[in-house]
Amino acid sequence: MAGEQPFSEFVQAPPRGAPGVISMLGYRAHGLPESVHRGLPSSALTFILAFDEGVQAAATAPALASATPAKIVLGGLHTTTAFVQQRSDWAGIEITVHPLAARSLFGVPTRELSVTDFDGSSLLQRWGEELHGRAVEARDWAAAFAHVESRLIRQFDGHLPVRPELLHAWQLLERTGGRMPISALARQVTLTPRHLGTLFQREVGLSPKAVAGLIRFSRTAKTIADQLRWTGQPDLAQIASDTGYADQAHLSREFSRYAGISPRAWMAEEFRNIQDGGHSTEAY
Repeated sequence: MAGEQPFSEFVQAPPRGAPGVISMLGYRAHGLPESVHRGLPSSALTFILAFDEGVQAAATAPALASATPAKIVLGGLHTTTAFVQQRSDWAGIEITVHPLAARSLFGVPTRELSVTDFDGSSLLQRWGEELHGRAVEARDWAAAFAHVESRLIRQFDGHLPVRPELLHAWQLLERTGGRMPISALARQVTLTPRHLGTLFQREVGLSPKAVAGLIRFSRTAKTIADQLRWTGQPDLAQIASDTGYADQAHLSREFSRYAGISPRAWMAEEFRNIQDGGHSTEAY
């Protein structure tokens, strides 16, 4: 409507949780300037049900222009930034999923999920289309969240079909923020480093060291976003110390390796989304 003011909103679902689901976030915007959003690497999977014309995403900036918008987005663990075209109007639900739950929820291990093609429609097929349709038709965020949660509970096949050593190793990496040496991690789960690496590769397509790096980066990006949102000025030196980097310069180098830009440049790009609550959970 003429004269309607631009707005954006991010609504966090209550932490009830379907198995394997870390969080759910509803998002909606109208009348914002078009821009390119950086989809940061994450130690979790991002599953999106788009209520608009679809999410236009690509693994590289040059590929973005020719990418086809997807109503259902699902991709594997990428270790470099993806790029998303943000239009003036957008809406949907972003579901953050644990990588070790991919087999139970989606029928394939995380390593089989593409890191260049984010369209999940062909993989999920009919149940994905039904889930998307019901979520779009929901009367409000609460109803949409409840439907998604209920459907994912039904979809979950009752167990995590992964080796207990792998699950334990992942939990240890999460508990230590990705800072546990891989040799010590292997000893804790009574496997050789080589055997542990094989389990990680078979299930998620990455080595334990690569997963540890993603966990640390994800935690760092979330901490920066939280501090920017609540204080307006993140203490990067303290964050570097808290997350296990040698110093602020080390944090900046590692952040740039994953994000493609420095922490301060990222904060400037994402300032509005961060202030509105768009980075309150795992980064996409």
